[in-house]
Formats: sequence, structure tokens, C-alpha cells
Amino acid sequence: MPTISVIIPVYKVERYLDACVASVVGQTYPDLEIILVDDGSPDNCPALCDAWAAKDTRIRVIHRSNGGLSAARNSGLDICTGEYIAFVDSDDRLEPDVLEQAMVARKQTGTDLVLFNYQCVDEENHLLREQTPPNWPKREMTQADFWQLFFACGDDCTHYAVAWNKLYTAKLFTNLRFAEGKRYEDMFLLPHLIGQCGKIVCLSVYGYRYTQRDGSIMAQGDPRNYLDRSEYLLEWTTCFATKGDYLRAEGLLNDAIANLAEKERFDLSAPAQQARYRADCKACADAYHSLARQTGNRSMYLRAALLRLGLPVYQAFLKHKA
Repeated sequence: MPTISVIIPVYKVERYLDACVASVVGQTYPDLEIILVDDGSPDNCPALCDAWAAKDTRIRVIHRSNGGLSAARNSGLDICTGEYIAFVDSDDRLEPDVLEQAMVARKQTGTDLVLFNYQCVDEENHLLREQTPPNWPKREMTQADFWQLFFACGDDCTHYAVAWNKLYTAKLFTNLRFAEGKRYEDMFLLPHLIGQCGKIVCLSVYGYRYTQRDGSIMAQGDPRNYLDRSEYLLEWTTCFATKGDYLRAEGLLNDAIANLAEKERFDLSAPAQQARYRADCKACADAYHSLARQTGNRSMYLRAALLRLGLPVYQAFLKHKA
């Protein structure tokens, strides 16, 4: 059994794939299983994946029909055999010793999750210093510490949220998979992952080189323009309410409501999107009603009732209340 399974989804990255795979193959920690998931890529990537598998026996290739990043990662999770798991996006690179450093930290602390820092680079792998976050200090964290730091970051929470700058114990994914067909799939998964962690370690090391390019999934614009954001906030509301953190849950729910209230942000030209928007608004009312039942807070029952009458009614209530 390999120690670490490295899962690399591959789609339309012919220009970057060799450098990505080389950065994984060349890790100073050699006990790897490297899974290349060709997600129906229409370019030369399928052949490149097969060529790499012919050169290195640690590499396994999955060829599948296109289903998106989450589906590709899930295909890798379904067959991986490592005790630990790492994800690498196929237009990015690992620094040569990052997996070794992560394994050392894991053995020293017994942690379930190791985070490392990342540097932003351009398409020629030149460092983009202004876009690169500061080198976070090394620290051990509980779940509570993690969330305190995450929410303190505001919109600059990439370090904590993304899948690709982490080493996971494989058991975290026993009953978890990425949400398919969603943008910000990392955000849908994050609270369920962190909820299983006894200890989390953040390394003070730049271990990942994230390529900024126009065609990448990360370059898809303001998350507030997509219903996915309100939907993951609703899911987070349920997660935090289940833990008894009702204050945080209500705050997340209010963020979802505020996002949906900016209706002009969304493309609702298709009937399916209109139905999805209405369903999300109803889900906000249901979430407030659920919080009211759990807390006995009568004002929450009122908010739930007003939300069922529609967001304009609820907004008028908030304006009058202010």
C-alpha cells in the first residue's frame, strides 16, 4: 500500500501537464500512488497521461467522460489506496519536498490534516509576488481555531478553503465526496472535512505553485454572481447549527439571504435557474424555521414567516427594523 495517493484531475491542460506531473514524480517523498484522471480532455492530454504511466509504475490513469473537476476528483478517490491523500490541479506544481515536510509534520503531531502555503505564478512559472499571500506561521489548531482564523480572513480565505494545499488522512474521505456540478466545490466539502479533524497543522512553507491563468476554474469571477455561493452558505448553516453554534449559523444564513437579495447578480434567463433561485429562497425560510425550533427564538419564527412571503417583504422588514 502506498503512503500517499496524489490525485490530479486533467482537462485541457496540454501546455502545463508535463510540468505538473514532473513536480509530483520528483518529490523527495517517493512512496506515492499518482492518479491521473483524464476527464474527457479533447486535446493531447489523454496520450500524455498514458505516456507518463508507461514511464513510472506509480502512475495510474483513469479515462472518463467529461464530468467536471469534482467528478474527476471523486473518480480518483474511488480507486485510491494510500493512507493519505493530496490533490494537485494539473496546471499547478508542487515544490520538491512539500509532501515529505507534510508527512514529517503529520508523524510529529498525529494530525488529520496538514496545510501548507502557496505562491502564485504566471503561465511561465514566474513568481507573482503581489498576488502571493504572506507565509502563514506554523501552528497547531483545533477545529475552533481553524474556524476563527478562516472567518477572520473574510474573502481572503483561499489558504483554508482550497483542496490542493493540504495532506489529508484518507479516512476523512470514507463517507465524503466533492459536490458534482457545483462551482466552489471546496467550500461545499470544507465543513464536513474539518468536522472530522481532531488536530490540524499549518506549515510555514511555500509548498504549492498556483498558476494564475484566464482559463482556470479559479478565474470564474465573483462568487456572489453564482447561486452556488448561497447554496454552500445554506449548507454551512446546517453544519454549524448541528454543532450548536447558532450564532455562527444565523450569520451564515443572513449572508445567504443577502446574496440572494441581490437578484440582479444572477443569470435567471433559463426556467431551470429561476426554479433554482426560488428553491434557494424557500430554503432560507426553512433554515430560519429550523433555527427557531432549535433555539426557541420567537423572532426567528417571524423571520421565517416573512421569508416565506418573499425576499422583498423580508427586506422591507429589515429596513423598517433598522
